[in-house]
Amino acid sequence: MKIAIDIGHAAGTGARGNGLEEHAVCTEIARYLGNYLIKADHEVVVLDYPEETNSSDLNKTIKAANAGLFNFGISLHCDCSENAEAHGAHVCYISDKGKELASSIARHLAALLPGRSETVQLRTDLAVLKRTNPVWVLCECGFISNAGDAKIQSETPELIASAIAKGVNNYCS
Repeated sequence: MKIAIDIGHAAGTGARGNGLEEHAVCTEIARYLGNYLIKADHEVVVLDYPEETNSSDLNKTIKAANAGLFNFGISLHCDCSENAEAHGAHVCYISDKGKELASSIARHLAALLPGRSETVQLRTDLAVLKRTNPVWVLCECGFISNAGDAKIQSETPELIASAIAKGVNNYCS
């Protein structure tokens, strides 16, 4: 499979919490995820435009997604809340195939980062889901604003990547 990994948000434009910045966290997760997927014989392309504005990053991601002949794509993000107790991962989708991929990933990701009542969510308002032609999902890899989730994000991003990779490989098998 040819898989796109999108590092959500340009550098410095995403969520912040517990001394972490979203782009930096997602860059580390993407590095591990790419390696895991390549080891499973997938072709991986990382989409990242760190020097752009957030809007330009999003538009370039969508353009690359639609031109890249990908089987599917995964956007990596970190949730944030004013409520420091909010925690857990979830995966967003827009299409039926996206729901299958999201469910497969969420089973593993939410086991690592529990806390959300809905671990798979239909989101019709997200441009990266609405405007990409390949199947696409958006992984919220826990709350950067929650100390427990942030500890996993900063100390063991490879566990987050592994959970996503397991879901991808289950989806592809």
